[in-house]
Amino acid sequence: MEVLVVGAGPAGIGAGLALCERALVVDGATEVGGLARTVDLEGAILDFGGHSFHTPHPDVRARVFDALPMEEAKRDAWCLVDGAWIPYPFQRHFVRHPDARLVESCRAGLAAARPADNASDFDAYLDARFGTGIAAAFMKPYNRKLWGDDLARMSAMWTAERVAAPAGVAEHFDPSDGQRKPLHDDTVVAYPARGGFGEIFAALARRLPRLSLGCEIAAIDPRSRTATARDGRRFRYRDLVSTLPLPGLLERIAGVPPELLHAVARLEAMPLTLAMFAVEGSPATTRQRVYVADAGFPGHKIVLNGNSSRWLASRARHGIVAEVSQASADRAGGQLLDRVAEGLCRTGLVGDPRRIVARRAVRLPLGYPVPTHERPAIVVQAKAWLAPRGIHTLGRFGEWDYINADEALRRGLHWPADVPAATAD
Repeated sequence: MEVLVVGAGPAGIGAGLALCERALVVDGATEVGGLARTVDLEGAILDFGGHSFHTPHPDVRARVFDALPMEEAKRDAWCLVDGAWIPYPFQRHFVRHPDARLVESCRAGLAAARPADNASDFDAYLDARFGTGIAAAFMKPYNRKLWGDDLARMSAMWTAERVAAPAGVAEHFDPSDGQRKPLHDDTVVAYPARGGFGEIFAALARRLPRLSLGCEIAAIDPRSRTATARDGRRFRYRDLVSTLPLPGLLERIAGVPPELLHAVARLEAMPLTLAMFAVEGSPATTRQRVYVADAGFPGHKIVLNGNSSRWLASRARHGIVAEVSQASADRAGGQLLDRVAEGLCRTGLVGDPRRIVARRAVRLPLGYPVPTHERPAIVVQAKAWLAPRGIHTLGRFGEWDYINADEALRRGLHWPADVPAATAD
């Protein structure tokens, strides 16, 4: 074939749709979707993480809405701070906190805040952008639960797309300007009208002319432009588009310089444990997302998937997922599911512990790519070596970039225009 696309997640499916008959999409898994897939836990539908569909790319939206029925609603997100429920994002609604001293500290710090465009790192960015009060009350405790204690190891270059502005700064999510902005309390999001988030990519994958699942690529020879699957099948290609995690891709390629292997080994990922629960009956609240700064709860984000669509809310059982970073999961040890369940009941997200009918812990070794200071240079170095050999990387871990499924899909759909033609080795 002209192009071999390795990986049937959002980026790989996008590339396959763009290339049509010119490409074969393969994946070692038996289902499509990658990190955007859905599971059924004793009748409760849960996603691998907290997914909803929102995009600033009109062409991506059109593709998805054409592929399957979608349901839109205003996002119902909250922050849990010292046991108090504050609308998301905290930095715009901190005055709702019942502790007057905390509110005054946040207000005073915000008044002293300064432009953070030139912040040396993520830790310094939080103090400069929001002031020490908001940073201490929510921003740093929450982000340390997610990324670990050392926030200074992270660049602040990604924050414009992810971190909402504080109170007093006009900002909103624009679904049409092509630039991702942080989500707000008035952001409208979409979700499949039936099924889980993974239905989006199952529907898109049905439009792929050539797809082979259960086909894991084990070795790549860039000189002969040949890829060999674990079951012995061999594929000749002109170009190879990979959505595999970058270190795993290089391990499969013959002749990679040792210095490049050492460089990509320094890329950092945040492992996650997904604490999944199937709960009898309808959700006890209309909340969809909860961002938890409190140290007493192991996870940093709670996703009430039963509130993602009317169809999910009407089912006999609904699903709740708590994202737990590796450090928090290690501290909880074998008690992780018990501690998360206790927290869900204590906060009222589950009305009665007896309604929890099933639970499961799923570990994702690659949950989030950490935007460290050296990440951009390492990715550029890897791409510069791969491209002349006809190998191109896409996707969250293919590019080690903190992007959502819609952006990964967009990069796949636009891949031929974004990547120069390969040259001979």
